[in-house]
Amino acid sequence: MGTLTKYVLKHRPIAFALMVLFVLAGALAFNRLPVEAYPDVTNVSVQIITLLPGRAAEEVERLVTVPIENAMNSIPKRSSIRSVSLFGLSQVTIVFEDDADRAYCRNMAFQLLSSVSLPPDADTRLSPDTTPVGEIYRYTLDAPKSMPSTELRAVQDWIVERQLRTVSGVVDVIGFGGATKQYQVLIDPMKLLSYDISLRQVLDALSAGNKNAGGAYIEHGPEMFIVRGLGFVQSLEDIGLIAVETRGGTPIRVKDLGRVLIGEQLRLGRVGRNIPAEHYDVDDAIEGIVMLRKGENAMEVLEGVRAKIDIINSKFLPPGVQIHMHYDRTNLINRTLHTVNKNMADGIGLVLLVLIMFLGLGNIRSALVVAAVVPLSLLGAFFMLDLRGIPANLISMGAIDFGIIVDSAVVVIEDLLRMMHERRDKKESLFKLLPKAVGQMGRPILFSKAILLTAFLPLYTMQRVEGKIFKPMALTLTFALIAGTILALTIVPLLASYALKKGLGEHESWLVRILLRMYRPSLGWALKHGRTIVFSGVIMLVVAGVVSSHTGTEFLPKLDEGSLYIRSFLPQTISPSESAQIMRRMRAVLSSFPESKSIITQNGRPDDGTDVNGFDVSETSVDLYPREEWKTAKDRDGLVKAMKVRLNIEVPGVQFQFSQIIEDNVNEAISGVKSELSVKIFGDEPEKLQQIADQIVDILNTVPGAADVGTDRLMGQPQVQIAVDRTAISRVGLSMTDVQSVIETSMGGSVATKVLEGERTFDLVVKMIPRSVASLDGIRRIPVSGSNGERLTLGALASVEVKPGFARIYREENARLTAVKLAVRGRDLGSLVAEAQQKVNAQVILPKGFRLEWTGAFENQQRAVKRLTLVVPITLVAIFFLLFTAFDSAKLATLILLNVPFAAVGGILALPLAGLAMSVSALVGFIALFGVSVQNGVLLVERIRELRKEGMRMAEAVREGAISRVRPVVMTAAMAALGLLPAALSHAVGAETARPFACVIIGCRRRRLAQQVCSHRRPGTAALHAFAKDK
Repeated sequence: MGTLTKYVLKHRPIAFALMVLFVLAGALAFNRLPVEAYPDVTNVSVQIITLLPGRAAEEVERLVTVPIENAMNSIPKRSSIRSVSLFGLSQVTIVFEDDADRAYCRNMAFQLLSSVSLPPDADTRLSPDTTPVGEIYRYTLDAPKSMPSTELRAVQDWIVERQLRTVSGVVDVIGFGGATKQYQVLIDPMKLLSYDISLRQVLDALSAGNKNAGGAYIEHGPEMFIVRGLGFVQSLEDIGLIAVETRGGTPIRVKDLGRVLIGEQLRLGRVGRNIPAEHYDVDDAIEGIVMLRKGENAMEVLEGVRAKIDIINSKFLPPGVQIHMHYDRTNLINRTLHTVNKNMADGIGLVLLVLIMFLGLGNIRSALVVAAVVPLSLLGAFFMLDLRGIPANLISMGAIDFGIIVDSAVVVIEDLLRMMHERRDKKESLFKLLPKAVGQMGRPILFSKAILLTAFLPLYTMQRVEGKIFKPMALTLTFALIAGTILALTIVPLLASYALKKGLGEHESWLVRILLRMYRPSLGWALKHGRTIVFSGVIMLVVAGVVSSHTGTEFLPKLDEGSLYIRSFLPQTISPSESAQIMRRMRAVLSSFPESKSIITQNGRPDDGTDVNGFDVSETSVDLYPREEWKTAKDRDGLVKAMKVRLNIEVPGVQFQFSQIIEDNVNEAISGVKSELSVKIFGDEPEKLQQIADQIVDILNTVPGAADVGTDRLMGQPQVQIAVDRTAISRVGLSMTDVQSVIETSMGGSVATKVLEGERTFDLVVKMIPRSVASLDGIRRIPVSGSNGERLTLGALASVEVKPGFARIYREENARLTAVKLAVRGRDLGSLVAEAQQKVNAQVILPKGFRLEWTGAFENQQRAVKRLTLVVPITLVAIFFLLFTAFDSAKLATLILLNVPFAAVGGILALPLAGLAMSVSALVGFIALFGVSVQNGVLLVERIRELRKEGMRMAEAVREGAISRVRPVVMTAAMAALGLLPAALSHAVGAETARPFACVIIGCRRRRLAQQVCSHRRPGTAALHAFAKDK
């Protein structure tokens, strides 16, 4: 190491230039590095969406969902298959293993899909190539009240969506709400009978009457003329004039059989919006949802989206129409980044203060040298993250421990200052002392960092959700640690050669002198009372074990996204118009809270099938003002409780489930259920599934902390079932297809052709006048023509009855299921799940062929804990062998590892004091501390061995070695604790996930500091002396 330092000092201009280039490269990488508020934690998945208009859930399952599932069962690297079938829609989701390639999976799904035999009218496609966290921007279109909803929806579909899709990184724009324009021919059944015309004749005539033709070209003198036959309809009048049949020279035109008008496509969803500050409420709004392509930089794409919206607003929209933003992911990213940056800036300031206090005002230049390592190490980490293509996120940025980063620099500067102080009378050149200091401490620094990196190995073994969350954090810490170590051995000597060339100030600050006065006598007492020290340590471990057993558990604290997402479950048989009234009342209630900034209600689903709700389910997005402006409650749980109480009073009979946009989408992607925690019930009989689900709901409502408990209603959707009599239709020469075609066209309508308006295309649909088929008797009177021209009615050929049917059908791994959903509030996740499982297992008796499966965040926690329980002991064994190899002593290796359990005591006690549960984030903090604890032991033992080589007796070497490590150990412990103190105390948006990690670090480092100052609480030192005596 000393040779490297000599080379750096010999070529200082080159080294300084390289440092400048390093800074520029790091800054460039930081500006280019994608930043996420929350990492994408989901596996690769492909979603197959099939629209089958007018078909009931049972038919959708049989005709579409099951065939697609059967085809996808053989797809490589498949992890699971989930599906949902409901009125007019099938959605099949294939989840793949962690290492699956996204492009390959989509290509294989597309290939297998091409082999599936589906109904001719099925419209099947793959969902956009996005992720559950890809919903980055939401907006509504504001327009004058005089503008028809169909025209505003056309603006969304044909102007706004097309323009936004041109933004780089936007994979899709989902339109929701409003009425889609449709040309309609509404047939009067009585006129069909009087003219003896069939619906098929009308459809064929319209299709034949809306065509253009090409006649090649003709030569006209020296010119060429293109020949076109113009036959496209241009207006409603053109449609009405199309002849269906001609009798005796008199045409029977379309307008003779019914009305021709511009109407609306069958609505599947409705959107409303309320802006309380502007007293603005729209009951029928148009919403757009911008989706981010997988792997794109959200901040860059959002910048492009906002710029494009400014252009659209100024150049493309009709007068009076404007795009109004409701949700912008930039706000969440900026708020979380502000929190992280503020905590980091405050932490760096506190680190600098610690350095000045311990190194003394006379050595402020050396303090600045050490402090410079922090930003330089972060730039190195950003450079490596950018090189690896790993986005930065809130969790990875918020868990950077400054004490670990600057530890090597502190050791180098401390050793240099000690040498300068001891040899101040020899007038030895700084350029000679720097290589000696680095050479002396280089080996223990590198070895201790190798051990620390080994301690991080458990983080790299995490799987699935927890792996996607904590591997980027582990990489960030690893890159920063490696950069800090390299800088300590190269740049720190370089900067010190400039900063300390005028000599050394006072070696020991007043604070260090006080610490040493306290430490020396306590160290002497500890070395004489080894058994007492060991006994007191064991007592502390027992106390920590008791506290740990009573500390709650959870996977991760919830990220506050600055908004709420409310799912409302309405009566299953509710009509679209009644559900719209309920949504209006909900918006009124939510707008009365001063915390609500903007409210959007979504009822049903968008036309493209990317969501699977019916009119009995609504989703409400509430954008909130910053928390410091809240008046109703101090925190999110309090606000949710207040809103739910008001909603239950003002909107009775509706179940509410509170979540957040990202949280809701991620939960659904991971478990298939939009809920923090769920109980899946598998079985073939839907009635029994519903009974078991209802029983579990009643049980869970008795569990303290269980909130928003509910289940989907599978059965009970009223259906008008038309059962065709095969004998009756065979007598009149009709096939089943003939009769079903009449039913489809009369009730839902059939598309006869397309009407072109410039670049826009709209369906021309034929169906019966709605009022003529609005009752069972009207349906029975639908005219049907026999094969020989007989005039019949549908009632003569089929029975028409109202019966209950499926509302939706859920499947997973080729089996039907339903789910009970619940959230956790006011209690830790682990204890709630344990109590809930005990009660359900004791009270629910499952019929044969039925089974339960608990899913949600606790699965991730249990899997992570199980993995760490297996890997951490293996890692400690690996560290033991590293120590044994380095010191050639099993006793010394064991001694150093004895620090590990004692290092955890402070963190275990800190969590309940801070009101936090034992989460995976906290466990990661313990892992980091284990490595640091071993590192400190290595440096202490190495120092004692050096003193022994100098001829010092063992007892004196132990004493002097421990004393010489007071300042660096206490300094790094104080830097780590104070550096993360802002993160531990912060309650700003984005601080939740880093707080457990920070509290563990502070708790353990605070105790570590106390151990060093009062060594009667440090059994390691006494044990070292005991081993030394044995030797």
